[in-house]
Amino acid sequence: MDIEAELHESHSCVKLTVTHGRVHVWNAKDADVIRRNYRIVGNLVGALPRNPHQVQVLGLPLQLMPEEVTLLIEKGFAKLVEYEEMRKEPASELKEIFNDCRECCYEEQVVAAAAQRKQEIELIADKIVAGKRKKLEKRMKSTPGSVTEAELNELTHEKVIEEECKKIQRLPEHLQVCEIFVENPLIKRLIPKEVRWSFPSSDTEKLRYAVFKDMWERDYYLTNGIKFGGDFLVYPGDPVLFHAKFIVKCVEDIDQVNTLDLVTWSRIGTSTKKTLVVASLGPKREVEYKSYQWVEGENYLNEEI
Repeated sequence: MDIEAELHESHSCVKLTVTHGRVHVWNAKDADVIRRNYRIVGNLVGALPRNPHQVQVLGLPLQLMPEEVTLLIEKGFAKLVEYEEMRKEPASELKEIFNDCRECCYEEQVVAAAAQRKQEIELIADKIVAGKRKKLEKRMKSTPGSVTEAELNELTHEKVIEEECKKIQRLPEHLQVCEIFVENPLIKRLIPKEVRWSFPSSDTEKLRYAVFKDMWERDYYLTNGIKFGGDFLVYPGDPVLFHAKFIVKCVEDIDQVNTLDLVTWSRIGTSTKKTLVVASLGPKREVEYKSYQWVEGENYLNEEI
């Protein structure tokens, strides 16, 4: 049994959700599976619930490139689905379920807040007792007879905790923490409908996918390369741990590439400590590569990889 078959057996088929032509992974477990086991990185595009107004660090959902989607489907690692219910307005039953969940969540927070406050009181109970005793003794000295010995004796650790716990107020509703779901919490109630995936269809798309697949089968990680003027960035390991090694540019015919474009691409690659790789399809539709680096003011052609 080959590696792909073993992986396919050991992991359930990941469901990729398509919405308006874009494909996303909505839960962390599936995102971890496709990255850890299938070397599919994707791009996080969601705002973080705790910091929704910043764009430096993003969270789920994970948006996939068309090439990544095609590879996962072709290898049998994933299937593409959509949910008809998500296109419709929520039914009254769904709204009731949501309100019940919100109310249940609030009541749980009320209990948790009270328990936390009780713990805080227990930790500082000795200080409270000492403070109250000091006040009573001060009153006894300033106003004789206003405080009896019995009152002093009743000021115990347990009594103080009991009295302070009675003062705990219910958590105001406007201070509750509202849970923001990344994935539909009722996803198991929805009926997934498998969707036909048409990428690649054009010659350009077929070229890009052929290059992506070939590089992936060489055990590289790939991400979108538009940031550096390429089609893909290629990493020798997980992008979290490694810098990109190649900037890949897909062209129909390497010999027809404009010299100025080639110089521009190679200089960008060299300035960012990466090697420019120009990829195209050969006569037998196999992927061919040529790598370029800018050296001492001229474009230097390395050996093909």
